[in-house]
Amino acid sequence: MEKNALVLSGGGSRGGYEIGVWQALRELGVPIHIVTGTSVGALNGAMVAQDDFELAVNLWKELETHMVFDLESDGGKETGRFDFEIAGMTAGEAIAYAKEIITKGGAGTSGLEKIVEKYVSEETIRRSQIKLGVVTVEFPSLKPHYLFAEDIPQGKLQDYILASASCFPAVQAREIDGVRYIDGGYVDVMPVELALKKGADNIIAVYLEAAGFVRRDTVELAEETASKLVMIKSHWDLGNFLIFNTDNARRIIRLGYLDTMKAFGVFEGKKFTFSKGELTPHQRSGAEAAAKILKLDPTLIYKKTQLHSHMLQALSQAPKPDIRDIRSPEDARRKLSEVTLMLYIAERLAEKGASSFFASRGAFKLFKEEIMAADYLLVNELLPLKS
Repeated sequence: MEKNALVLSGGGSRGGYEIGVWQALRELGVPIHIVTGTSVGALNGAMVAQDDFELAVNLWKELETHMVFDLESDGGKETGRFDFEIAGMTAGEAIAYAKEIITKGGAGTSGLEKIVEKYVSEETIRRSQIKLGVVTVEFPSLKPHYLFAEDIPQGKLQDYILASASCFPAVQAREIDGVRYIDGGYVDVMPVELALKKGADNIIAVYLEAAGFVRRDTVELAEETASKLVMIKSHWDLGNFLIFNTDNARRIIRLGYLDTMKAFGVFEGKKFTFSKGELTPHQRSGAEAAAKILKLDPTLIYKKTQLHSHMLQALSQAPKPDIRDIRSPEDARRKLSEVTLMLYIAERLAEKGASSFFASRGAFKLFKEEIMAADYLLVNELLPLKS
């Protein structure tokens, strides 16, 4: 019997996406024999090894930053002083992390410890038929440790999961028996090789595109030696990996589910999800471009009629392009929003057709997404343009 491995990369709060992947695999009836993970992937891997999907969903439905990391509150003083974001964090959150790094060598993890104690059962994992592997790194030597549950001393499994998730220097190193460990992402953020060494034939690898070292050589090895390698990653920003909130978790769980269903051919699309057979590949390209510009919801599954209904609703609220000061295509790019630029291009194409500048190859290089979107809207008669 061939063995399937699920490889879960590190990515902090983006880890909810991996739970969505698991949800899809369960619906597809894909059995998991091996699960390997780094950082949050180790925590999610423990959920998979316990084979308790509802428990994993409950975990991600309650995670908030203050529950995971020990950050001193300033009573809102810093947050109130600055009205801007730094890498997806509020100024107050960024300052809180900076203070913990400078004064304490990273944020404490007593909250994360409580979460692991609540949700991770060492006994269940050791009895499981699903083999769990994790990656962590000694500090300061940066010596990697690739460990399966059976390699970890009794009573220490939770410690090693916490060690794998210690995103130093944002989070303090984890000490186990006098040795300090940090996030496994420093050596292997997506442990494909660990799965191969355990005898995996088919690998489903989830990449969260967060901080960490990707072993390209092991990915190439899997491409050459595994019977099948399926790489799953989001086409959307999954959020700052240090900021946990339940609204984003629900969103990215859904995105992980949809991307996996598309990877296995149940649905079609890239950024957006379409029922199979609703659109040709060419139509999908235009539909994706228009849907993105119109800011449609990427967590929905669209049939063509539903897609057009959502587009019409968005178009009804879109501002009409003000072209009084537009003297050139460069002016249009500089002065118009993405939506009004698309509508401006659609008007020019409707008015002049093949003789329009926007029908030229040069224009396509400059305005590819907007032209594809405008063309889709025109062909499907979604714009109330004058004849």
